[in-house]
Amino acid sequence: MNLRQIADLAVARLGLPIPMAKLATIQAVAQALDSDDTALVFAEALADWVSTRELESQCLEAICPLLIATPKPEVIALIRQAIGRPSVASDALFSLVTGSPTLIASWTGCHSGSATSFSKLDEEESQLRSGTFIPRFFSHQLKRLESQSGRPFIRQWAFEFKVLSDRCGGNGDGDLNYFLSSDRQTGGQFVAYRSHLARSAFLRTLAFAVQNWGMPVTIASSVSESAFPAEPIFLRLPSQSAPVWAQKVQSGTASEAEDAPAFAKGLIEKVEAELNEKLMHCSFAVVDEPRCHVEFEVFAIAKARDDLDAVQVIRFYEYLLGKVTPDRNSLGIFISPDLGHEGLEHLGFTPLLIPLIGSHVGYLQSDLVSRVPYVPVSSKGLTNLELVPMQEGAVFRSCGRNVGSWSWWHWNWKPASLRHQPSPTACYTSLDQDAARQLVEPLGGRMEYVWQITTWTRESDYGIWAETKRSGHYKG
Repeated sequence: MNLRQIADLAVARLGLPIPMAKLATIQAVAQALDSDDTALVFAEALADWVSTRELESQCLEAICPLLIATPKPEVIALIRQAIGRPSVASDALFSLVTGSPTLIASWTGCHSGSATSFSKLDEEESQLRSGTFIPRFFSHQLKRLESQSGRPFIRQWAFEFKVLSDRCGGNGDGDLNYFLSSDRQTGGQFVAYRSHLARSAFLRTLAFAVQNWGMPVTIASSVSESAFPAEPIFLRLPSQSAPVWAQKVQSGTASEAEDAPAFAKGLIEKVEAELNEKLMHCSFAVVDEPRCHVEFEVFAIAKARDDLDAVQVIRFYEYLLGKVTPDRNSLGIFISPDLGHEGLEHLGFTPLLIPLIGSHVGYLQSDLVSRVPYVPVSSKGLTNLELVPMQEGAVFRSCGRNVGSWSWWHWNWKPASLRHQPSPTACYTSLDQDAARQLVEPLGGRMEYVWQITTWTRESDYGIWAETKRSGHYKG
């Protein structure tokens, strides 16, 4: 095979319905675009691929490698000119790539015109609202726009969805069961063709609103972020190889996990010894047997009361998802806020972490959403804490000094896993000893931990899984 054939084959993997396969392809293509030896060949392959896409949502995936790489202007121009289905979202992504507005001259052809009064769209509206192949957040967004403008956004969305379904066919997913195991209790995250139809109809509705209803492009662009394959900065956080110590802590046995407090204490101490840093958060499987699967998660806290309720701490941290997250500096860094800790006395502890995941989540982040990573906040002692994405793994910096690390990796990864289990990945967050001390000293306490062990067991290899949760407080 020559280089062009290899490039064509690599880029074609964007068509797979598995988010992790798409993400790995995007990151590999980005590396190729950064190499003088392969950049032009892979750019031409990517341009040819995107030129054959029928749907606006599919075209967004071809722009994603440009958000990771440092592409030359001619590469950006080649990809942009090849897109036959531009949208408000593609325009927004190219603006991020170039650092300047790249407005489409006309939205004519980017929508299907106005929904006719005699169109029967009840079935399409019902499907789109159901949340079965596109998150309900999309319909909530358009419902909010309807309330604000008095325009029939939902009906226009249903009309665009019907037009696209009639034109492209609405049942092009094939048999996704091909990727599932024989265990009827397993499931997986897939990007179905109908999801692309609905997302594309969403983008076409926004284009129509800009051209015909006077919707400001800035507002349409902000709303279109819902259809991004991923929050752009997360594309710069590639999964890493599992650390050497992962084999030691992720290959336990069911019998070892029976004494939960001792097991949790041993795991925390073992991970900290391997890292030679203070563990702030971790989440990974520690037992994976045919009849037993055990997940382990740890949250750092400070200034905890003696009668601390570990379950309430875990619920508090879970509650923060979608409400509090680090600020983003475009595509560059995550910036942890100093939340202050006044008024939190009633909690019985001082929280030190916030979720890395924000309010906008794309399907390429599905594995990180089912195993949410947490990062430390800034404090008076550890100011301006930043998480900086890097090819070899993300690092924490404070005032220009590296003070910790964050990583995630695959572990026994497969497209499908047991329903209600986290994704077959793993993640951890740590700070060096000095930084951890600087973080907690102004709070008047010391660092402690709350842990949770979730166990799934069954009586036979094909039996029904039963779930139990155990949690506790480890003072370190």
